[in-house]
Amino acid sequence: MRLFKRDGVWYADLHVGGRRQKVSTRCTDRRAAEAVARQLERDAADPDHATARKATLSDALKLLTDTRESEAKAGKKSVSTVGFYRKKAGHWVRMLETNDAGDFVPYPLSRLRAADVDRCVAQRRTEGAGEGTIAKELVTLRAALKLAKRAGMWRGDIDEVLPVGFAPEYKPRERALTYAEAFALLAELTADRAARVAFILATSANWNESERARRPDINRDRTEVTVRGTKRATRHRVVPIVSEAQRALLEHAMAHAQGPGDPMFTRWINVRRDLHAACERAKIPPCTPNDLRRTCATWLRAEGLPPHLLGPLMGHADSRMVERVYGRLSPAQLAQRMAAELGVTAPTRGPHAVQSHVDRLDATDGLDDAETQKAAKKRGFVVPRDRIELPTRGFSILWQNLPTPRIHLFSGDEPTSAGHMRAGQALVRRQG
Repeated sequence: MRLFKRDGVWYADLHVGGRRQKVSTRCTDRRAAEAVARQLERDAADPDHATARKATLSDALKLLTDTRESEAKAGKKSVSTVGFYRKKAGHWVRMLETNDAGDFVPYPLSRLRAADVDRCVAQRRTEGAGEGTIAKELVTLRAALKLAKRAGMWRGDIDEVLPVGFAPEYKPRERALTYAEAFALLAELTADRAARVAFILATSANWNESERARRPDINRDRTEVTVRGTKRATRHRVVPIVSEAQRALLEHAMAHAQGPGDPMFTRWINVRRDLHAACERAKIPPCTPNDLRRTCATWLRAEGLPPHLLGPLMGHADSRMVERVYGRLSPAQLAQRMAAELGVTAPTRGPHAVQSHVDRLDATDGLDDAETQKAAKKRGFVVPRDRIELPTRGFSILWQNLPTPRIHLFSGDEPTSAGHMRAGQALVRRQG
């Protein structure tokens, strides 16, 4: 390497690709020019070194999202997975490549150190992010660095950069609605929203799968439902409709769904807020869309369906998730299943006593009409004045009398009861 000066700027005489080239260092100081010339010489000798020196964090994250997108097009990943990585990558760009004024400032990947990652983790905790959320963001960074290293964009050590042993304890939710709670929740929702909840309870569909539901997905005999899952190949599945609860809930969904058919349901913007509000009105603990999916599995598990059959129904590759998360029985349900297997009588006293096949249900939850009471008495059921107790053979009566969904008085109003609606209609007639 030889340096020479021309018009006050230092140039370097380098060997690039077996040929001599004169390259400007853009420096007027000789020492600075020597440092740049040495860097240019290393880049010429090792092209990967130049790539790693110029790569930014955004380049690595973009490589990750582009790779996941190509895998989704090939059917190996889902579109929702691409969205997941894109969302998590956005946090790293915000924390490391955005200045106080909100401007984008590229962050050289070669400068990434453990201290930078630790600072971002501390910032996310300050922002209120949970340990599980932070763990997913670290998974995204790890995947980006792994791809960047393979592409020659980064030469660091992943284990030296990422936190050691950051693995928050996985605590799966255990919330599953009882039959009585499901009745109460359906009664507090408008028609289309109640239909969607009933569809999830019947088919174990998650929220995105319910968004893609179509009426033609339900066969003519109402014995099978095609669930349009995309998370993985096993999620696109056919769910058999076998139990009485499944059939009644699916009929309820078909009767009250108000979508144009493609999709089956209308748009529901803030589902978590609205579900929590409906649960509060129904005076039951709050639930989420995934709790509804878990409820379907829990009910079928309590009926005696083994995990290895529940797994395919829910779109899982095996039964592990059912055993760990979705098909866990309550102590009372476990006692009932144990008693059935051993051929003994389930306990009738104590905190985990099994009182009946279903929970005790208020007579006002859609079961207090005269026709239902008459049918119940005819079939030999004891119907107290304020409660109705249904043994196993009365299961069909319970589900044949699903509550009428709530309706809106006017567009944008909160849901109201049918009695309030009749009063509102009378008021409109008087004013008209």
